[in-house]
Amino acid sequence: MVLASFKVTSQSLVLTNQDYVSIKDHVRHFRDATGSLTLEQIKQREIPWQTKEALNYGFDNAAHWFVIPVTNRTETEDWLLEIAFSPLDKIDFFINADSGWVHKTAGDLFPIEIRDLRHPHVIFLFPLEKDKEQTIYLRVESTSSIQVPAILWKRDVFFTKSNTLQIINGLFYGAMLVMILYQLFLFTTKRDSLTLYYVFTLVAMIHVVSFFQGYSFLYLYPKHPELNHIMAVITGPLFLLFSTGLTREFLNLKVNNPWLDKLLIINTGLDILVALFMISFLDEVSYRFHHYAILMHCMLALSAAGYCLYKKFKPALYYLLSWISLLIATLIFSMSNLGIFADYLNTNSTSLIMACLSQMLLISFALGNRWNMMVKENQLAKEHELQRGQEEKERLEKEVQLRLEEINHKNQKLEEVNQVKDKLFSIVSHDIKGPLTSLQLALSLTKKGMINQQEFRQLADALETRFNQTSEFIENLLQWATLQLRGETFAPTKVDINDLITQTLSLLDFEITNKNILIENHATSVIAYADVTMVKSILRNLLTNAIKFTRAGGSIKISTAKDSADFILVSVSDTGVGIPLKNQPLIFSLDIVTTPGTGQEKGTGLGLLLCKEFAERNRGKIWFETEEGKGTTFYFTLPFY
Repeated sequence: MVLASFKVTSQSLVLTNQDYVSIKDHVRHFRDATGSLTLEQIKQREIPWQTKEALNYGFDNAAHWFVIPVTNRTETEDWLLEIAFSPLDKIDFFINADSGWVHKTAGDLFPIEIRDLRHPHVIFLFPLEKDKEQTIYLRVESTSSIQVPAILWKRDVFFTKSNTLQIINGLFYGAMLVMILYQLFLFTTKRDSLTLYYVFTLVAMIHVVSFFQGYSFLYLYPKHPELNHIMAVITGPLFLLFSTGLTREFLNLKVNNPWLDKLLIINTGLDILVALFMISFLDEVSYRFHHYAILMHCMLALSAAGYCLYKKFKPALYYLLSWISLLIATLIFSMSNLGIFADYLNTNSTSLIMACLSQMLLISFALGNRWNMMVKENQLAKEHELQRGQEEKERLEKEVQLRLEEINHKNQKLEEVNQVKDKLFSIVSHDIKGPLTSLQLALSLTKKGMINQQEFRQLADALETRFNQTSEFIENLLQWATLQLRGETFAPTKVDINDLITQTLSLLDFEITNKNILIENHATSVIAYADVTMVKSILRNLLTNAIKFTRAGGSIKISTAKDSADFILVSVSDTGVGIPLKNQPLIFSLDIVTTPGTGQEKGTGLGLLLCKEFAERNRGKIWFETEEGKGTTFYFTLPFY
């Protein structure tokens, strides 16, 4: 690179004993932005010598003029000019001769038959008179990359070199064809989708190389140059489509790296959309977008292989070894077409052909290793099949045993449910039938006129108390039955505990006032994450019980505290009669025998059972401390918001 920076100043081309010579160091260059200048106008201009390392200008819609002064000092007068880049649309060739200016036109917009030679590259034949300076003018314009690797050849030397190159290319295409047929044969026997992806990728690769070498145009559709546009549009996307499928399948990217997998799909999808748009609107979309997509694909594929190799995914090593040379060559080729590299790398390059061949061989080894692994895995699978059969038999025996245990457990549950049902019916028949019987008796006495107004008022007060107790019982009963039969709807949200305590106390104000109980509310504003309805039910039942079992003139204390980093502790303390020792183990079950309160208030037997169910449903717990004759404290926890 350092030596290249001291490039000798360009000068006229003098032919002495060369058989061929590149014109890049002997050419003047002018960019015609409008594309409207004629030969006469160009001849009148002072055109500077070109200073680029190669005649590579990337994608450019302008016309490019090249002026090559040539003096022939050899004995050979038969020469030709080869433009070794097939996708150029139109090349105009001018040279001065004794009879005047000779003008020839060729390119992939014109049929092959108008060329001087039936060859994949554009070839211009012309004589160079001895010891006479002649000037060659080239005008190039194309929708593809503007690369002009122009070489001046002696005719006989060119034909010799060209035949050698044809043989090399023939061996290349032959090897690729043999590999495709071999892989198809393997696919018919193995039915491995990866093999099919590889076959399509090889076909797409051959398509790309043959298009850029000009063989597709020369042999498949020489009289239909309009197909060059279609081929130019679809070659890149086809290669990306099948190469992406091969990469995803080979590296199992959907599992190993979903992000790279999605990026490969998105990149290919965008390139296909660009291709579909270009078929109808070529002048509005540049081919450079295909090359951007190819650059991105190469980088993503290599990154995916490197990542999977880093994650110790063994097939990634084979993929990386087989594809790295081809992907790097494709990367360089695309960057050359974009004009990022000063020099050009055409598809006749030995390095690109060798990259394709090495990739073909290495990927075949990789697939062979994959098939060997599949055979071994199949053998191991058969060996494990018998073992799995035995294990399955043992598993079924264990499952039968577990089923029997489960059935026994369910039978026990059913017995418990029957017991609960009997207990529940007993409670319902006693606690609901009693108030209804009292009401019926009161109505009968009133109807017969057997009680006066004062007696009726006293009876009405007693009935009101009984019905309030019955209403509380029914509400608890409905909540408990709903929870047991189909599960209470659980909707946790942000809950201010102090607000709920205040609301509950206001609902129980009559009972508190009636027994002249002092309420000490030391609760602070703490936020829990719980179901509002369930927390209200817990507070209502605990405060109702505290009022019920506290003597007139007693006190109830409510407080909140931090139980741990994640939970709030709520406590309700009373100065009541406490819980008898014999009732303490049964306090949170239906087996408890309810006792009347200090004012002969009736209990439901369901309240504390509901409190336990609701506390645990909210990821908390509930417990109590009691001393007979001195009072009881109930505690429950809820998670912080």
